[in-house]
Amino acid sequence: MKTKRVSKVYAANPVRRGTWEDSARLRIVAAARGLFMTRGFIRVTADDLSAELGISKATLYREFRSKEEILREVVREFMTEIIGRVDALIKDDTMGFVERLVALFTFVGGRLSQFGPLFIRDIQKSAPRVWKEIDDFRRDKIITNFKVILAAGHRQGLFRGDIDMDLLLRMFLKLVEEFVNPAEIVRSGRSPAETFESVIKVFFQGILTDSGRKDISARTPALFEPRKEGVS
Repeated sequence: MKTKRVSKVYAANPVRRGTWEDSARLRIVAAARGLFMTRGFIRVTADDLSAELGISKATLYREFRSKEEILREVVREFMTEIIGRVDALIKDDTMGFVERLVALFTFVGGRLSQFGPLFIRDIQKSAPRVWKEIDDFRRDKIITNFKVILAAGHRQGLFRGDIDMDLLLRMFLKLVEEFVNPAEIVRSGRSPAETFESVIKVFFQGILTDSGRKDISARTPALFEPRKEGVS
């Protein structure tokens, strides 16, 4: 028999029409995503998830064998959302290079802001296999699409002509690996989004032409603000 809480959750989150059993996995993942991102993975228990959804732990474990399996589903759902939007931006021929770049960074930065340092550290420490999926995704999907955008900007003359594009991409990947990672985020106290923005700002200040820097900074003044030199 459904509890009143279950009925309220189902009414507020009609993932799809059907019985509780049909949508149980989807609602468990949705609830886990909210709890994991606000409290971290380690601190959220099966009892917490059960209480949030108004179901028994038996029902929870009938859908997922472990909390790590729920985490993996949360992460995969998150990655699917990201790559779907990124792919759409890459293929949008109505946008110029600058508009596409700004849209990509705005979207990725916004999504990264949902991951607190505690959540990221918990994944790396307690669910290394899930972290590997995230790391592989970062390399294979985000970087691949970033290369497409860089190539477009290079063709449009927004980047300096003496830049080796393959070396540029490898440098960017190393920057992301070095600074957008759990240890550095916890050490610095900055959010993932803030760290990512800093990496982007420093990286692009060095490779843009004067016209490219002016064009991009006009559209994203906070992220690509002009360099201030000679200030005492």
